[in-house]
Amino acid sequence: MTTPKPEESEVARQLARAAARLFARRGFEATSTREIVEEAGVAKPTLYYHFGSKEGLARAILFEPLAELSGELRRIVETPGDPVAALEGILEAHFAFCRDDPDRSRFFFAVGFGPPEAEVAVLMEGCKGDLQGWTHAAFRRCVDSGLFGEADLDTFSTAYRGALVMSVIDFLYHDRPLGEDRARVLVAGLLRGFEGSRRPAGPDHPR
Repeated sequence: MTTPKPEESEVARQLARAAARLFARRGFEATSTREIVEEAGVAKPTLYYHFGSKEGLARAILFEPLAELSGELRRIVETPGDPVAALEGILEAHFAFCRDDPDRSRFFFAVGFGPPEAEVAVLMEGCKGDLQGWTHAAFRRCVDSGLFGEADLDTFSTAYRGALVMSVIDFLYHDRPLGEDRARVLVAGLLRGFEGSRRPAGPDHPR
């Protein structure tokens, strides 16, 4: 495979950044290829050369980075050790994804909370399923380690996902900081609320 020239890679990034801004503000369906190339300051054939189509551009902006995020979550969950560290790692991975490209994350939220039958939403279902699956696997590790009981799994999941979503929304739409200690503080607070449901300490599940 031919390695793209540095200037070609920069043009592709320029197109992706411009498209992410427009998709986040206007929505995927409402944004035309003409608007994208005008925002990026390039000719329309340049978009087709790098991405093939508007759909290919959306895939490069969102689906490929989400696949990388899913791979990072898998690595975190499958790393042996403290399940609390896994919970913190998953939150921080999501936060880093948002900090890296806020417009891309706004596009993700626009798709996720938009019409479920929209073309981009249908394509994104597999990515969302992978992210949710690895997060749930981290919750199962917590139950198996005695951090909280099986009966509280759904409640903890709801609280954890709520903390994740609200933190990201505050960062993306209300200009509130998303510091690198945010994940640790949130997980500690969530687990304090479930201390009463922990299994008794023992040789396999120490406190």
